[in-house]
Amino acid sequence: MKETKKQCRQCGTCCRKGGPALSREDILLVRQGYIRHDQLITIRRGETGYNPATGRLEPVPVELLKIRGKGAGWTCLFFDEEDNGCTIYAHRPVTCRILQCRQPEALLATIYRDTLSRAELINPDDPILAVIDRHERTCPGDLAAMLAERGGTEDIALLTELVRADLAIRGEVAQQAGISLEMEFFLFGRPLFKQLTGMGMEWVDENGELRFKRRKKSSMSD
Repeated sequence: MKETKKQCRQCGTCCRKGGPALSREDILLVRQGYIRHDQLITIRRGETGYNPATGRLEPVPVELLKIRGKGAGWTCLFFDEEDNGCTIYAHRPVTCRILQCRQPEALLATIYRDTLSRAELINPDDPILAVIDRHERTCPGDLAAMLAERGGTEDIALLTELVRADLAIRGEVAQQAGISLEMEFFLFGRPLFKQLTGMGMEWVDENGELRFKRRKKSSMSD
């Protein structure tokens, strides 16, 4: 009975909670084409992410490459809803191999350890690395810390400026290299405006100019 509990029941629960983060052991899966760059999304160091070990949303301490979800959802891109199984099962990432149903301890022990980064999947001579570095310096990922440390209209103006700089770099690369939106998510991660809208901010139009402001909390009577 104990052995049965360890075996995968093919319920699809873990696959629907989000794609796995890749470790350095998974680098061959990408190099051999089982997982493409445009099927990954970068979670930059400092971004707010869900930590399954603590059950909280926290700034991630390292860069993560995760398999994208389907559409706007969290379900792993490689999960087959009809067959309730993995379409790359024979070549699944290490994280998926470690996970045992009802016994997550081994997997939780690997969180944020030996993670794969963008630079390890890009040719060292590729000029896009310089653009990624410029993006990191211009548009830091740790927006939650910035909001916590500062406040007021000057901060809002700064955030608006950062969002515009982020979009400008993305637009520059898209125009010059003709990359897809999915490839953009690998190269630069989630757009800053998407991060901010998930942190209680919203775009407003003031006299034809867009800027951010803090979203008002709904009252109980609304």
